[in-house]
Order: sequence, then C-alpha cells, then structure tokens
Amino acid sequence: MAPKKITKRGEELKQEDVLQAVVIADSFDRKFVPISDKRPRSLFHVANVPLLDYTLEFLCSAGVEEVFVFCCHLADQIKDHLKNSGWIDNDRKFFVQTITSEDCMSVGDALRDIDAKSLIRSDFILVHGDVVSNINIQDVVQEHKKRRETDKSSIMTQVFTKAPPTHASRCREDDLVVAIDSKTSQIIHYQKVDPDKNLEFPVEILTEHKEVQIRYDLLDCQISVCSPQVLSLFTDNFDYQSRDDFIKGILTNEEIMGNTIYIRIITEKYAARISNLQLYDSVSRDIINRWTFPMVPDNCIKPNKDSMSYGRHNVYLSKDVTLARGCVLEENVLVGKGSVIGSNSFISNTVIGSNCKIGENVKLIDTYVWDGVTVENNCVINKSLLCDNVTVYEGVTVCSRCVLSWDVAVGPQVTMKEGTVAVASLDDDDFGEIDDRGTVSTEFGVKGRAFHHSSGAGSDEEDEKLNQAMWGLSIEYTSDDDDESSVSTLSSAKDVQMASEEMFYIELQDTLKRGKDENISADNLIVEINSLKLAYNITVQELNIMVTKALLEQSISEAASQLASQVFPLMKMNLQKFLSLLKNYIKSADSQKHCLQSIEEFGSLSSLNLQLVVKVIHILYDLEVLDEQVILKWYKQGSTSAEIVPDKQREIRQQVEPLIKWLEEADEESSESEG
Repeated sequence: MAPKKITKRGEELKQEDVLQAVVIADSFDRKFVPISDKRPRSLFHVANVPLLDYTLEFLCSAGVEEVFVFCCHLADQIKDHLKNSGWIDNDRKFFVQTITSEDCMSVGDALRDIDAKSLIRSDFILVHGDVVSNINIQDVVQEHKKRRETDKSSIMTQVFTKAPPTHASRCREDDLVVAIDSKTSQIIHYQKVDPDKNLEFPVEILTEHKEVQIRYDLLDCQISVCSPQVLSLFTDNFDYQSRDDFIKGILTNEEIMGNTIYIRIITEKYAARISNLQLYDSVSRDIINRWTFPMVPDNCIKPNKDSMSYGRHNVYLSKDVTLARGCVLEENVLVGKGSVIGSNSFISNTVIGSNCKIGENVKLIDTYVWDGVTVENNCVINKSLLCDNVTVYEGVTVCSRCVLSWDVAVGPQVTMKEGTVAVASLDDDDFGEIDDRGTVSTEFGVKGRAFHHSSGAGSDEEDEKLNQAMWGLSIEYTSDDDDESSVSTLSSAKDVQMASEEMFYIELQDTLKRGKDENISADNLIVEINSLKLAYNITVQELNIMVTKALLEQSISEAASQLASQVFPLMKMNLQKFLSLLKNYIKSADSQKHCLQSIEEFGSLSSLNLQLVVKVIHILYDLEVLDEQVILKWYKQGSTSAEIVPDKQREIRQQVEPLIKWLEEADEESSESEG
C-alpha cells in the first residue's frame, strides 16, 4: 500500500521534500532471552514508557513526517500498540505506517523488503526501535544533503556519541575502533574489538591518509542518515545481513565502487541504543537523571497518559500512588500508577511499574519492577529485573543479575543465587532449553512457580555466557605481556562500578585543580561535575563524599613541600574559595553526614590528617556548611564508614571532643538566655 500524501499548512508537499524514516522494530538477536519471547524489545518499558515511543518521539520532534515501522517477531503486538497509543492517526502530520514480514531474519532482509516496495523516495533516517535520543537529527540530515551536492558518492552519515571505555553506556559488544579523515570526517576504517584477541590495525590507513584520527572513545548510536542508494546496495548484496556488514563492505570496496560513509559525533545531546540488560539499566538511569530532557518521565511522551510528578533526588510519582508511613524513596526512583508501597520499605535507584504491590520492610535497590508485580514483606532485591505479574513471597532475597520472567513466583524464605534466570513454565522458552534443576519445592520455594532457563548446551559455562550476554558485564583488558599479572578481568557489575568510581575521582580532582588554576566560576565547575556524575553513574552519596575528599586532598597535595603548620591555612583558603561549590552539594542533613564521613576517612589516613579533622569540622561549621545538630548527632552515633577501623574511630572522636564540648556548652547558654 502506497503511503498517503503528506500535507503541511494546507499545501501538498513535494515527494522529495518529505523527510522519511525507517524504524526496525525487531532486534534480530536473542540477547534478551527469555524475556523477549512474549514481548518485542521495542515494547519493553523504560521508565514506564515503551522503547518504541521514545524512538518515534525522537523522530517526530526532529521534524520527520513519514515513518515506516518494520516488524517481524510478534508483529501483532507492535501494530496494536501503535494503533492504541495514537501513533497511527491519519489526521496527524506525523504519518506512521507498519510493514510486516514473517520471512525476514536480519536487518538486511528488512531493508531489501522495503526496497522491493519502493517506499523510500529520497534521503531517509535509519534507526532501530529501541533507541533513546534527544538530538536534532534535522541538522545531521541537512549536513548529509549538503555534502551530497558536491560528493555524490556519500551514501551514509553515521551518528556517534563520545563514550570512553569506562562509560556506563558502553559494553563489550559496543567496543570498536574508528579511523576518521580529520579534514573531511569520512570514515576510513570501522572495526569491532574482540577483547580476547589482539587488535590488528591496517597500516595503510596511516600511510594513505595525511591526517587520521583513530578513535576508541565513541559509541555507535545506531542512527544513520542514508541516501536511497543504500537500499539498492542491500538488494544487490545478499551478504549484507546487518548494518555492520554493510559498512565493512562499503569501506572494503570503496576504491572499486566509489561509495563513502561519513561520521557525525554528537557531544551535547543524548543518544543510545538498548541492546542488553546493562544498557537497559544505563539508559533507564540516564532518563531518570534527566540526561535525555525533554524526554523525561514528568514530561509525557505524547501517547503516554501516565502523568507524573517530579521531586527532589529524582523521585517520580504517578498521581494515584499509595505510600505507607515510614517508607523511604531515597533517590532515582519512579513509581507507576496504582502501585502501593508498604511501611518501612526502602527504595533506591529503582523503577516500579503500574499496579504493583510492595510489602512492608522491603528493600529494592538498583531493580526494575514491571507491571502487576507483588513483593511481599521482608524481601530484599538487588540489581535484578522482575517482568510482568511476578510474585515474590515473604522473606525472599534476590541477589544481583537475576531475571524473573513473566508470571514467575518464588518463595517464601528462599535466596535466589546471583545470575539466576527463571521462567514460569516449560513452554516459555522457544530458543534454548529449560533445565530441570528448577524444582519448585526447593530452590524456588514451596509456593514457587519457576524453572531455570538454560542456554541449551547443558553446561554451566554456557549458562554464564548467556548471563553475561544478557547483562553485557564481561569486560576484559589484556596486554601483550604474557605475565598473568598483566591481565585484569572485570567480570561483575561491582568491579565495573569500582572502576567507574576511580575514574570519576581522578577526573574530579583534575576538574578542581583546573578550576583553581584557571579561576573557573563555581557554576561552570558544578555543570562539569554533574556531567561527570551522570557519565560515570555516581550516586548522590558517593558524589558528596568524593567532592569533600577531593577538596581536602587537594590542599594536602599543594602543601607537600611546605611545613605542616602551613597545611591548614592553605586548606582553609581552598575551602573558602570553593565554598559555593561545596554548599551546592552539602545541603541536607544526609549530605552533611556524607561530608562528615569523608572527613573521618580523610583523618584516618595519616597522623597529620588526624590533627586536621577537628579544624576542618570547625571551619565548615563557621562557614555554615555543617549544622551544629548534625555534628552532635554524628559524634554520638559513631562512624558510619566501613573504611575506618575501630581504633581510628576512637582517635578521631578524641580529637573532636573539645569542639563537641564547646558546641554543647554554647547550646546550653543559648537555651538559658532564651529561658
């Protein structure tokens, strides 16, 4: 069926003026097995909005007028969603049409099918249906069209963002090296990196081009601006099964065919594709942290009817949420409509879908809870995914990297091992096998309804590979040295996060040093630090501790060549210089506790630091960074840091005792005068 004519301001547009886009709604891989069996990845909820809606909103906001959504796996669900959500509306200037095929097995097959239907008439945007972005793609389109006016061989412009190897949005399958002509921005080499093999780089890339950038800090956003010729090239070359195959083929045959591909690197906007659960987690966090603005939970995607409020520490609540007395929503939390959270429950860095029931004394940390989930009292769930209609009975502990697929039930009083992937029945798995270890009366509890999902190979090694592929957590750094000590493997989310924290702290120190040397304003430094926080996925507590620690250690470093008596005057000067920056982060009672924890850890490092603790607390009290009541409460309750041994804690308390007595006496005198 031919698309309808698009009209604008009452006038019919010329066909070549209509900006078109092709959205591949199928992932054509099985990285999300077993949770992709019942719902296509493009309809997975991220911050309670289907991924496909983010992609269509991105295109609509960018001025795209005609979109073809190609779907194969579970196509009926995609078509029903587009119809029910209002994207398919003949009266809209944003025209969406679905194209279905049951025979396609790859992106290449999909594009060949689109070419056969002769739907694309001019330059178009190619994007997957699981991309979240707020970039202005119109700018890239105009750049592409302008380039084609002088260079007809230019057939594609690829969109990349900056993402160093430790970036939260980067995983093993995204590792690539790109060589770029510095003058023209033409891609001259594109190579995926296998961490198990040495990188072999063609030397002719350097000898045949005068100015070459070799980049290992880029993330392929899977957004491409293409000429119509791209479709015919896919049709003519059946070896092109993926877009990567296409890029490699074009670069390999450039001298023969004369076709070229260019790059556009985005630095100020956001773009990422979700290809596994690690990226699902990373992009969800970015949305909650408003990195994708204006596509944030409280600024509804057009078809999304769930109105949300936005509160401090990135807490988002639907209007009809029920919160019992004593429950704590710490930070980066979203709760969908109709959901109930019981008393004394603690929720942090967690998304809860619609119509969920969370019991009393429950801890949900770094977890994603989809719609209709029930979690009974006294459960602890950490860094896991619970699909629709899962039931977790009382007293269950779910360790990290667990996936409970649709309708699974576990418990009561059991512990789910790290990396467990469970399905509700033997019929849930179309692509692997079900391991009969899922005995409902033992491992999954007497009320359990669950079976182990297996890779099909029957080995623990294959099961671990499946789990790593789903979460994207296997990151290996190797060197040419055969010494085993030179090989470092980061095989868990904890190790990756620790590496991110270390990198963040190094960059934070460099930022503060540069801020002092170049006299950069506090507002600009705060923007830089907040950007680093989001890039390295640092929590509010970690940020408060590290900012305080960095300011104190900066003074020690600067005074290294001076007498010990000169250290505190320099430290006092630095604290006064960065006072507005410090007050930006140390505001609430909780943040003041984090600040005091950092001072404790600083004091435990050396005898000189120990002597400075009481002076630092006093100056921060005088500067109105620390409140009197917070200091007194901290002193009485003892240390909250696991980094400090008891002997050091006692030494710190002895050093601070004179200040505490002075504060208490001043408080008593104030009370007497008021009386």
